[in-house]
Amino acid sequence: MPTTPPPSGEPLARGTVLHGFRAAVEDLWGERAVADIAARLPLATRLATIDTLVLPFEWIPIEHVMAWHEAMWTGPARADERELARLVSRSIDLGLGRFKAAFFAGVTRERLVERAQELWRWQHTHGELTVSVEGNTGTVVLTGHPYVDHATSRRLTAECYRAILVLALGEEHDVRVAWGTGAASSVSAAGAGAAGGAGGAAAHARPVDPRIPSLVVQLNWRA
Repeated sequence: MPTTPPPSGEPLARGTVLHGFRAAVEDLWGERAVADIAARLPLATRLATIDTLVLPFEWIPIEHVMAWHEAMWTGPARADERELARLVSRSIDLGLGRFKAAFFAGVTRERLVERAQELWRWQHTHGELTVSVEGNTGTVVLTGHPYVDHATSRRLTAECYRAILVLALGEEHDVRVAWGTGAASSVSAAGAGAAGGAGGAAAHARPVDPRIPSLVVQLNWRA
């Protein structure tokens, strides 16, 4: 199994990412929704990810993942935040599969920080992800990755971290998310995941150098 990325130097992601997305789309909406996504994908992405079987451990160009983000958001999710939340939550559940129990075993908020960074490094060849937790607020900062410059990928990434926190803490903690680019102060003007309610900017944001393109995701929850 190709566990080491090919020496191309281009940003890549594990096949588990698309495996989880496709399984979730089919589980929630059926094969017709997969066909809808296929019709919205660029030809190269459709050939590489629909017409060809993507194995969980193989590496795929990140542009294929971003094309899936766009096709899922405008297609089966109907540009609806709550539908996106359902999709992302189910994709994590199905994508992690047998690794899910190990990922969340004995997890604390502090350990979840480490796990989130470990998961990013395992699934992506590029990008620096930092996570910090203070009280009931968490801040995720992603730099050096194509997701930062793609609006729909920013939305999906933010919702992924909200969904991971919900899985770790439980629905009763009312996890909310807000995100933005650049300095942490820009998050107040960013979108908020509808499944977690209108988020706004969380307190104690990690300082971000505005000269470096960054995605800043802020999460807060009830104790």
